[in-house]
Amino acid sequence: MFSKIKVGVEEWKKLEADLARIASGGQLEIVINLTLVATQGDEGVEEEEEHEHHHHHFEENEFTREVAKLIDHVAHMYNAHVHPHLHSHHGSVMFAVKGMPNELIKALRDSMEYVKLNCERCALHTVDGEFHLGEDLAGIYFGDAYKITVILPAEDGRRLKVHEVHF
Repeated sequence: MFSKIKVGVEEWKKLEADLARIASGGQLEIVINLTLVATQGDEGVEEEEEHEHHHHHFEENEFTREVAKLIDHVAHMYNAHVHPHLHSHHGSVMFAVKGMPNELIKALRDSMEYVKLNCERCALHTVDGEFHLGEDLAGIYFGDAYKITVILPAEDGRRLKVHEVHF
């Protein structure tokens, strides 16, 4: 078990080092898109909501209150720009955070950990997003609550480098 934790930490450090290489001492921006689902939901609500296509179409319930707390936490902790798209029992929240690579890794891990530790009525279904260097796309990632795959440019600029980090 200890060796798995050590390997997990080393993979995150390798990812951070690659992001630092790409940033060349500057800041990057991470876009974090968390897709969340209710762990206990009302049946029949989805059919009613499918006809509506608003960014905030939901009745307030335990799920939406917990997601609102997540939004407040990430927005205040990381000065994040937030764009939620919620329904009563599922939805996604997109955060955009600017900072140094170590700060962005912390924001990603913290947002996922927040859901695991603080949401009784919601669960992380998937996570995906992008890293930006100014206006340029610097990398992409996708995964779930257990493993994230990150694709970044290699040192030579011609190939891609893939990181698999475990949460």
